[in-house]
Amino acid sequence: MKTKVGIIGLGIIGKPIALRAVAAGFPVYVYDIRDEPVIELAKAGATACKSSAEVASNSDLIISLVLDRAQTDDVVFGAKGIILSIKRGSVFATGSTLGPAPVVRIAEALAAKGCATIDMPITGGYLAASEGKLSLMVGGAEDTLARALPVFKSFAHIITRAGDVGAGQAAKLAHQLIMSVNVLGLLEGLSLGTAGGVQPAVMKQIIKDGIANSNVLAMWNDMGPRWKSMLEASTPDADLPNMRKDLHTALELARELGVNLPVGTQTSLIADAGIATGHDNPLL
Repeated sequence: MKTKVGIIGLGIIGKPIALRAVAAGFPVYVYDIRDEPVIELAKAGATACKSSAEVASNSDLIISLVLDRAQTDDVVFGAKGIILSIKRGSVFATGSTLGPAPVVRIAEALAAKGCATIDMPITGGYLAASEGKLSLMVGGAEDTLARALPVFKSFAHIITRAGDVGAGQAAKLAHQLIMSVNVLGLLEGLSLGTAGGVQPAVMKQIIKDGIANSNVLAMWNDMGPRWKSMLEASTPDADLPNMRKDLHTALELARELGVNLPVGTQTSLIADAGIATGHDNPLL
């Protein structure tokens, strides 16, 4: 019998993941606070639910793909959260970037219900999700991952167990820190080179052929505009874009662990101030 899969949060990553799971033949139960993606998934063959609790009551594996810590807490502990209805023996997996402590807290609460938890932060973006080529950094017991693996393989092609619950979060935050530094460094290098008279395309080729080459540069045509938009100045009460949110969470973890991150700290300050060199340069 195929695993019954619940997916909560049908955004940029959640919707294509749900579509991949449906296409792979899994019974899929979906919920989002917006009606449109739920209706779309129902037309594709998923079962529409009206709450996180309803998803949990029908699922063996519940995957949460909401934005942040507050939304994840609502999915688990809210008035219609999964903790009210999750079935003993079920697995909860969160793909959100939260930091280790919130995931450990969730795991402890769900363990009291006889359920296991996995953190499975994601890299790859919408296109990779649509093509089933996401990468997952997993924190959780080996036997729990083994149970979830057939479902994960429907939307991810690289699945790496980082360690116990919370380790996936630490790995993702380290990854995001490096990526963010890379993005800002690439912007500055391109700005310097073009200001010095090198054509942007030529500068990119020089970087590609040198030691400074990176996946960030390889993805620049598709992801560059999105990354640059995350670095633009925003009002104090606006929701943080993912890059800046993840930098904050990485620095929070670093403080908890006593790890000094001077480059990461400066990168976060630059990103928050909206002063990343070249982010508004039309040539880039």
